[in-house]
Amino acid sequence: MTMTANIFIGSAFVAKYPAGGGNYWVPLQYLLGFRELGVEAFWFEILESTGRSDVDDSFIGQFLDRARALGIEERVILAFFPSGFQHPEDRLVYGMRPGELDARSRDGLLLNLTGGVQPVQRAPFRRTVLFDLDPGAFQIWASQWDMGIGRHDVHLTIGQNLGGDDSPVPLFGVDWKRTWPAVHTSSWPAQSAAGRAYTTITQWWCGEAAYLGDECFDCNKRNAFIEFVELPRHTAVTLELAANVHPQELEDRELLARCGWDLTMPETMVATPDQYRDYIQRSRGEFSCAKPAYVKARSGWISDRSICYLASGRPCILQDTGAAQLLPSSRGLRTFATLPEAAEALAQIEDDYPAASRDARQLAEEVFSTRVVLPRLLSLCGC
Repeated sequence: MTMTANIFIGSAFVAKYPAGGGNYWVPLQYLLGFRELGVEAFWFEILESTGRSDVDDSFIGQFLDRARALGIEERVILAFFPSGFQHPEDRLVYGMRPGELDARSRDGLLLNLTGGVQPVQRAPFRRTVLFDLDPGAFQIWASQWDMGIGRHDVHLTIGQNLGGDDSPVPLFGVDWKRTWPAVHTSSWPAQSAAGRAYTTITQWWCGEAAYLGDECFDCNKRNAFIEFVELPRHTAVTLELAANVHPQELEDRELLARCGWDLTMPETMVATPDQYRDYIQRSRGEFSCAKPAYVKARSGWISDRSICYLASGRPCILQDTGAAQLLPSSRGLRTFATLPEAAEALAQIEDDYPAASRDARQLAEEVFSTRVVLPRLLSLCGC
């Protein structure tokens, strides 16, 4: 195997959310990790026109300004595609001369996160890798709609348990290569002082579901948390949600408050990449439910957000999706399936919080660090 000359981390989900938040960290971890390993890597962000030039200009400006603020502007490329585009040359390129981008892409590998880079947009690249970050639901959707299956050279997923005996999701003959998500641990230093609350950051509603025959794989986090809404009454620790439960969703807000949850709005607390990191690192740990689809699919999914908590030395208590059986035992990461198990996991961590904190960081370094994940990922991609 030979090293591909240029790696492009392809994303189409950041520039359209100009504040950045947690979305920004997903491609950024891979960019920083590849660079730390000495790999020639670039972030290749796609923005398709909204149909309003003033909005497009604002999104472009804010995305590039944030790259400059983070000191990565020389490694970030933004390709803007106008409405009705049909050819690769229809784009406007920011951050790199189009001729240089074409030359580098001719022998480059595109790591297409979530499959968001469309066929016309990825046509210039020598090799392409579809990288699934939404395992279970993605495979079901891909069996029903064109998600790029069969039109990439390699198919990667963070669904470590897809294809397992307990996973009901068929793979439809696709050779999915499995990898853990990656965290750039140098960007997430372990914190010494313990925070006040166990927190998580989540989308309350997404309005999505996948259907396998008559079986519904629900993708709304709200429905998962409602199942465990009584948990604060069974633990002495503080639980906080940074979730967009809007004021008009009065019934849910009142239920969370009545059961003892603290609630804060993501747009005020974790809107930017820096705020997102600060919020995680000021937490005591993470308590989080998973999308019902992940639990039902037994995909082995673990969140790119959770591994940032781990790297920060913040223990995690997570609803099990099949990942626990594939990970080394650690006091820094405990899983649950029922409310009593969740309460017990919190109590066990609190029994020796310093040890759980140390183990959380150790797990991140040994399993999820870009230094561990990315060399294997490149090997899976044939590099």
